[in-house]
Amino acid sequence: MFVTFSLLFLIASTYAQSKKNIDSLSVIERDFQFQLFENRYFDIPSLINHENIYKYTYGEGRFLYSEGSLRHPQDYKKQNGVYLETASLADLKNTNWTLYGSLEYLNTRKEDVENNLTYGVKDYGSPYYFFQQTSGLWNHQNYNFKVAGANKVNSKLTLGAYLNYDTNFYFRKNDTRNELTALKILGKLSASYQFNDKHLFSVVLSNEFYKANSELSNKFPENNTELTADYYLNTGLGSYIKNLDRGFDTKRSVPEVQLQWFLTQDNWDLSIESDTKFGRERWIDKNIFKVEENDERTRYSFIDQEFTIFYNRYKANSLFSLNLNAAYLKGDGKVWDETSTVYAKNFTTTSYSLATGATLLFYNSFLNKVSLGVNYYNKEQFDLNYAYTFDYQYLEPQVTVGFNKVISKKAALFADVSSTYHYVLDVEHDPFAANNIFVDWIGNKIADYTGISTIDYSLKLGTDLRLRNKNSIELSISAGYLKVTELSKNSPNFYSKNDDYLNLTTGLKLHF
Repeated sequence: MFVTFSLLFLIASTYAQSKKNIDSLSVIERDFQFQLFENRYFDIPSLINHENIYKYTYGEGRFLYSEGSLRHPQDYKKQNGVYLETASLADLKNTNWTLYGSLEYLNTRKEDVENNLTYGVKDYGSPYYFFQQTSGLWNHQNYNFKVAGANKVNSKLTLGAYLNYDTNFYFRKNDTRNELTALKILGKLSASYQFNDKHLFSVVLSNEFYKANSELSNKFPENNTELTADYYLNTGLGSYIKNLDRGFDTKRSVPEVQLQWFLTQDNWDLSIESDTKFGRERWIDKNIFKVEENDERTRYSFIDQEFTIFYNRYKANSLFSLNLNAAYLKGDGKVWDETSTVYAKNFTTTSYSLATGATLLFYNSFLNKVSLGVNYYNKEQFDLNYAYTFDYQYLEPQVTVGFNKVISKKAALFADVSSTYHYVLDVEHDPFAANNIFVDWIGNKIADYTGISTIDYSLKLGTDLRLRNKNSIELSISAGYLKVTELSKNSPNFYSKNDDYLNLTTGLKLHF
């Protein structure tokens, strides 16, 4: 399937024309343009034909490996796997159409995941997941298909559409089994209207539908105590549902409205975007069959608001890009009370974030890129059943430098070096009336991990080889190393100064 899809892209590119082609850029410059396309244009389908965008077709493969003890208590301690992707963005000849398509495949093995039987599917601040103390081994497969199109109807109006079909398969292999399948379908319709040479306004209406199915079973229940063999559905901080026999169906719907204003001047442009999401997540108990019983055990509703600003200044030999993002999320969780036959509110969460970054590209230069950025994040969580509070905030300054050395007309070497300092400003963890297994198994460990300040070093090295017909092949190896700089002030402590985490990736990328 993956090879077939790649061949379709090659055929499509044969009948396509490109205004700006990616083959003229270095690897450092290409990576930045891909990131700019994803963050500024791709979320609005009718903007994928914008004149600032480079057209491209590529196929990519990576081998992934990571291992270490400095990781979230509910995350994996070791991972290895493969990632494949093919993507294309092109204008169709003799038409007003621009088309995009991509296919991604991920296959990984994750080891030593504990207190998490709903691996990898939490989102939008939702508190719901299954847990059991026994650690497990997960196999994860992901198939992610994206397609988009923009049609310039006339000199003023452009219409666009987007569809994302994202499927995940999670299989927990030992002791407790969980065959977890998750499907996300995201559809968008958009319109962009050019009022004059300077002002462009876009609107997007979309909806994300998500469904997950869990099938729980114990392979070796005799190896566990009664306490550790039970499944638990977490519903807050210290609040959970126990004595579960089977799995649940999870359903989530997220309508979304996006608005963007794009201002273009002679050598610079500015865009301001608002993104508003309203969503509801429901967990449906498959153990309940009677009509008179309510099988919808939990509800989580949220609002997610983001504002994003981009400013780019263009020169013949350089590009300066500045971005600012502010986000706010508020969510409320409710659990069905069979006694009073109402949904009782038991959990609230609120988060704020502010991120800004500046990048300066020097085209055809040894010093190819300099980036500076800083992120601020604040999250507050409260459980009404136990007056359990868990709040934290942190700051993350980051610096990145990219180098490109041309060896000949056919080859170049590149290096991308970055460092991120994760500085914890404050952590408040107070279980108050909660004195149960959640605090002992999960709460104390997460609080200790959250309070750790770290530094993350990243390095990407490789070579870029030019082939015939403006094709190129990129070979790279990437490494990331996470190290403790200051331990948490919370107690008890589960981490030490010697804990660290290592990520390694080798990759091959062919540009057509």
